[in-house]
Amino acid sequence: MSDMPPWLGLGVSWLLLGALAAGVLWRGLKPQARAAQTAEGAVTGEDVQALANRRIQQQHLADLDRAVAEGRLGSAQYAAARDELMRHVLEDAAMPKSSGAAQPSATGVRWGVLAAGLALLSGLSYLQLGAPQTWWPLPLSQRVQISATTPEQLAEQTRVWQQATQNKPDDARAWLTLARLHAAQNAHTQAEQALARVLALAPEPDLWIERAQMKALSAGGSYIGEPWQWIQSVLKAQPQHLNALVLAGSAALSEQRYAQAQNYWGQALTLVPADSEAAQGLQQALAQAAERAQIVAMPSPGQQAERAATLTSSSAPVPARSPASGASRALIQGEVRVSPQVQSQIGSGVTLFVYALAEEGSRRPVAIWRGTPSAWPVAFSLSDSMGMGAPPLLSDMQQVRLVARISKTGSAQRQADDWQVELAGVKTGVQGVVLNITGRTP
Repeated sequence: MSDMPPWLGLGVSWLLLGALAAGVLWRGLKPQARAAQTAEGAVTGEDVQALANRRIQQQHLADLDRAVAEGRLGSAQYAAARDELMRHVLEDAAMPKSSGAAQPSATGVRWGVLAAGLALLSGLSYLQLGAPQTWWPLPLSQRVQISATTPEQLAEQTRVWQQATQNKPDDARAWLTLARLHAAQNAHTQAEQALARVLALAPEPDLWIERAQMKALSAGGSYIGEPWQWIQSVLKAQPQHLNALVLAGSAALSEQRYAQAQNYWGQALTLVPADSEAAQGLQQALAQAAERAQIVAMPSPGQQAERAATLTSSSAPVPARSPASGASRALIQGEVRVSPQVQSQIGSGVTLFVYALAEEGSRRPVAIWRGTPSAWPVAFSLSDSMGMGAPPLLSDMQQVRLVARISKTGSAQRQADDWQVELAGVKTGVQGVVLNITGRTP
């Protein structure tokens, strides 16, 4: 995205409009200029004639004075002739001057007012019909996009932006870029820490919601404590904040508070276009929350099993589920094993991650399990409560790709010296999955 201020484009547009208006006005002013030249010539001729008359009158008065001095005129004759001469002088002085000289100036002022009006009209038209929101820069949360797609690109950009934050520790944009690069690599703890730095520099509501999401992911999908506090703080200041309502619904669902989840998502649904992809996702989430609330409300296990069987055979967009109720029920169960060679190298105190990914599309985990093994093999189970709650949920998937990874540092971000295995085509609802780690991260 260009860093050119958006108002600069508007200024250039106004200059171009002004130049166009000047060209049009110049064509209109040409006849006026010719008229002004003609009027100027007339005024100059009148001034020359008046000057000649004054000189004749002065010469006549001098002749009268000599005639009196030489005795050729008497006093009465001199007075009468002088009075007649003065009358002509007064008549010349009282004659009105031509207004032609003032006319071009007045015409220029009128054309100038017209040009200013045209520029003002152009600006008002832009405000009404154009995109006035581009006068003001987008918030930071909307200006940072991650272009990397491959693991190599993500790793390289992470290194670059880590260096950028060291060189400019007060650059909020650099910190947010680094946070989102960490998030794209499932390094949720590092992403949350970088977002904390961003919020110290640019406290935007959307960034608080983003931090709450990363904090919950780093805690295995739990919103208890700070994530809930941050969400509620944003909703208190902005009750119709879309991202906060969506994440609040996810948090409520992860804690099996289905009525609250429906309430939050219902409010969010009123804020998006009815035919949008966001509306479809919220409608699906609302339907799933309602169905789970009904399952939980059933008084007996037999009725729960009957309801689950009904859901399995129905045409609703909800995949088959196990009879167990609630978002915390295990949808995939199994164990992680390691080869003797790997076990001899990993030692103790390592961290084991097991997570499920959609086989196509986003690489964001839909469920994450984390543990610190003391012995092998290690049992694990994945459920909706270990994801973000919002679609897609683990229960929305017909099948997923499972990843098991051993980290010596405990970092959620994959490292070159980790041990890892992936297993594709694992169907939800399955038990007894075996993930056997025999080597390092490919």
